[in-house]
Amino acid sequence: MSVRSALGRVARVAIPGVRHVHRQVARYAALWDADNALALDGDGPLWVVLGDSTAQGIGAPSYNQGYVGQLRTRLDAERGDDGPWRVLNWSRSGAKTRDVIDVQLPRLDALDRPATLVTCAIGANDLRPTPLDLLIERLRHIMGRLPAGAVVATLPQGLGPEKAFAANEVIRAEAPAHGLLVADVWARTGAPWRGKVASDGFHPGLRGYADWAAAFAEALGFDGR
Repeated sequence: MSVRSALGRVARVAIPGVRHVHRQVARYAALWDADNALALDGDGPLWVVLGDSTAQGIGAPSYNQGYVGQLRTRLDAERGDDGPWRVLNWSRSGAKTRDVIDVQLPRLDALDRPATLVTCAIGANDLRPTPLDLLIERLRHIMGRLPAGAVVATLPQGLGPEKAFAANEVIRAEAPAHGLLVADVWARTGAPWRGKVASDGFHPGLRGYADWAAAFAEALGFDGR
């Protein structure tokens, strides 16, 4: 088989997977928006989620089986009979650090009452288009505006490893000074990838998101499993 034929075969296999995951974007956003409306009118502790497609659960079998959904199950179990958490998921697929600064953080600031928990995982979509110094500047801006006790995630392994590594050093070094907890997603992602990546070859799948959820659980003082 020629190199061209091999590449063509890979493309034919990959494209249906990409299309399948791409179709999740609008559907998952609509489902989260419906949940958000219920959360605003409900009772119980409020968790505000900031971020990108990973917070939307893109790549997971359903919108509530990404890291947010898996972590929510853990949080609800910790509360037991006290009732479930309310989740306001203001993430958006394709979001970059600029979107968190311009759109998502202002919504957080506008809440009538402070959230019980705020989490933010952002920066993966900046790895290719955003210069490192600007990415770090924006991450610092975000960390400076998140409320004390919020959880900020390191960037995952994958695209742009050198840039992600440099950005993560800043997150780990400076987040605690803002009173923030660090979910070390970088430390829990990477090879072996088998069984942890969605059909588009980019987003985490169900097992991949379990690693993300474990990183957040560990930051919040759970055992991380």
